[in-house]
Amino acid sequence: MNAELVTSMWAIGLGAVAGWLSCVLVVWLPQNILNEEAQWLAEIQGSDWQATQPHGLRACAAHAMAQRGRCLLWVLGGVALALALSWGMGASWRTALWGMWLWALLTSAAIDNNTQLLPDALTQPLLWLGLLIQTVQSLSTIGLENALWGAVTGYMILWIMDQLYKRWRGISGVGQGDMKLLAAVGAWLGPQATPNVLLIAALASLVSQGLMRLMKPQSTPAEFAFGPWIALAAIGYWLWH
Repeated sequence: MNAELVTSMWAIGLGAVAGWLSCVLVVWLPQNILNEEAQWLAEIQGSDWQATQPHGLRACAAHAMAQRGRCLLWVLGGVALALALSWGMGASWRTALWGMWLWALLTSAAIDNNTQLLPDALTQPLLWLGLLIQTVQSLSTIGLENALWGAVTGYMILWIMDQLYKRWRGISGVGQGDMKLLAAVGAWLGPQATPNVLLIAALASLVSQGLMRLMKPQSTPAEFAFGPWIALAAIGYWLWH
């Protein structure tokens, strides 16, 4: 059996597992976040609140599998992505790491699009992994110094924008999850990438919202998830460069 066939078989297997795992996490992670937020609000408000037990991973997996069409799309998407990476970049640990980066971004984007939540369980490991791999010369993407500045730049740009918006409108306009996601992107792509990714994401989201308001002015919500646009802009920037 030649090496290319073996590589493709491994890519198909890993891609299918990654796609299935994404399908499950899209169901499992948001309920845990909402449960924790409800408990926190009850505590600071001094109200009685009975904690609801989130569904376990097995129950969420069964629920995800019941939605066969959606689960199949995730699995096929994971396989296609894994094959594209293995054919384009070859079989290596670097390829596997970029595959994890893409998987985390796309899974986070799907969760945010459905719930307007970006789980720390995905954004935080993505950030730390982006920093840690810079200490291994064979895996480094941009070097530790650039990764650190990329993470800081990604977080601070959105944090400053949020502070200015609060002073203007009195409410927060940017979620903490968006800040953490852009920081994670910066840790992998560097400080020069974060303003470009943010600009692409902002323009794409504005165009999308404008089109939606033209087509369905009554049903377009005032708030929308920005995380998917950050994720897609980061992937587009990476592919272009």
